Amino acid sequence: LLAAPTGQGQGPRRRRPPTPQSPLEKVAAQAELSLPQLAGKWFLVGVASRCSYLAEHSHRLEATAVTVTVPDGQSLAISTFRKLDGTCWEIRQRYLPAQARGRFLLKGRGYGSKVEVVVGETDHSSYAVLYYQKGRSISIKLYGRSSQVSNAVVDKFEQHVRAVGLSEDMTYYFPTYG
Repeated sequence: LLAAPTGQGQGPRRRRPPTPQSPLEKVAAQAELSLPQLAGKWFLVGVASRCSYLAEHSHRLEATAVTVTVPDGQSLAISTFRKLDGTCWEIRQRYLPAQARGRFLLKGRGYGSKVEVVVGETDHSSYAVLYYQKGRSISIKLYGRSSQVSNAVVDKFEQHVRAVGLSEDMTYYFPTYG
């Protein structure tokens, strides 16, 4: 039996593969984003996601209202009101500023529970499209200043959905009552 001398004959050192680019890194944040203009009341109009819970329970979606404030000029305080089993719940979250304008970080409890948020498109007065990424999973939400938005806005939302590889059968719209 012949043994190769140590340090030789093993070929080139293997390189670690490059870290795959996060799907959210490819998403451009809204240019000319004005956080004060983003403040106020919004309604959750639609969501696109591969979430299996959402797919199984989409028939139970309830109208959801969101109030956005900008407490310090750079982060967003989000207060979500939704009905669950006949009771109204308020969920409070803080979107902290991330590395670039229009990008935020929502920290959860425990390791790996952070959510990256990007304001992808908004006109500040009628609609906003936000991207959310947790791990490698991405979802997109459409908010409106009223519970109904124009067909043109829905078309824009669906273009964003397709651009990240989600499809029509993964898109859910919320009821306009409640």
